[in-house]
Amino acid sequence: MTVTQPSILESGHGLFNTHVTLEDVEHVIQEQFKTVSKLGRNTKLTVVGEGNGIMSRIILVEPEWTVPDDHLPLKFILKIPFCLHMQGLIEKMRATNPMTKEQEAGLWMMFETEVQGVHNREININKIMEKWNKSDVLLCPKLYFSKQFDSENKSKGFIGMEYAEGASVRHMFMNVKPRELYPVLKSLAHFQAGGLLLTDEELKSISGFDLEKMAGTLMNEDGIKGMLQQTREMNPERFTEKVNKIESFGYEIVNFELGCHLNKYMGIQKDVVVHGDLWAPNILWTEKNGRFSVNKVIDFAGIHLGNPVEDIVRLFVSTLSGSDRQKYWEKLLEKFYEYFLEALNKEAAPYTLEQLKESYRCYFVFGGIALFPMFGHVAQAKLMGCTETDKLLEYKEVITEKMECLLEDVTRWHLHSRNVTKNYKKPVSRN
Repeated sequence: MTVTQPSILESGHGLFNTHVTLEDVEHVIQEQFKTVSKLGRNTKLTVVGEGNGIMSRIILVEPEWTVPDDHLPLKFILKIPFCLHMQGLIEKMRATNPMTKEQEAGLWMMFETEVQGVHNREININKIMEKWNKSDVLLCPKLYFSKQFDSENKSKGFIGMEYAEGASVRHMFMNVKPRELYPVLKSLAHFQAGGLLLTDEELKSISGFDLEKMAGTLMNEDGIKGMLQQTREMNPERFTEKVNKIESFGYEIVNFELGCHLNKYMGIQKDVVVHGDLWAPNILWTEKNGRFSVNKVIDFAGIHLGNPVEDIVRLFVSTLSGSDRQKYWEKLLEKFYEYFLEALNKEAAPYTLEQLKESYRCYFVFGGIALFPMFGHVAQAKLMGCTETDKLLEYKEVITEKMECLLEDVTRWHLHSRNVTKNYKKPVSRN
């Protein structure tokens, strides 16, 4: 008899409404750590990171090991794919962008498949990075154990990884100083450089991400209209004129061809490995005496091959104040490229600094618009937990300033890049 497996899209009876039980985790730990130790009854489980993302349940596990074993972690993070957060987001989308039952069913089916693929690729890239033995530069957490999805397991995937003690997130409503991003840029540079040496088998293990498929449902014509209306409603007085300007361009503002195939138009001959979700909540910081230092870069779930600025646009827009981003983006790109050349260790670079800068200008519109919901739904949901009135007003002003500059630059760079695909001429091969 064929047993129907539960859908990852549905609430489960496992840990914190997922389908993963403590026994599932315990079995994988015993198998992969080669231990007989179990998670005792005094093991403490705490959900952390709520509001920082929409596709995972993040749990801090403080185990009581039944058999002492020096190589077992004292604490670890358990990451479980979890789609129920998406329901609230889709509900809000539905309010401004009505969908038929068939469209919504198709959206959910796509999410189910993609969530499973995203999870497996994240495990694979973490295993690859471990081989590089550069965790001090890459700033990635150590992978302890994992369970992938497959044809026989469609609902019980999870990852156990290093816990960054004392680290915290500086969310989108907090501003990071440009120089504070240097370690992240160095990490990204070494990540890209390492990715250029992947074997065919390794490349296959992290392939499958389809940006147009993932974004297409959310960034169709009605979806963009809904995003712009929601943005206008965030602050009608300060956003209306800027939103109206973007609306005047029509749907040409979303250039999937340029956003998804940027390397071709920039003349970059080789794709690089892209983190895919490098934004404020995926950088962990340590604070000491009022000074912040980067502790970890996390969440490689969006791993794919593409253009080097895909991560950089997302990073700059979500962490820097709008004015700092506008003022320092070129200098920061120059610093990144310096790190990149160092990481290549005299190997030929697959792109020039000018190609990097022009990629930034041309990708900014697509990458910037994709962040609109994060300034809206995600940031606002996170702010709801703030009980300090003065802080709340400060945070809202940070979000407003960032969004004002983002709207300005979406218009600016659209005017710069809108004819790139129309005027494209394939380079002549010179043999």
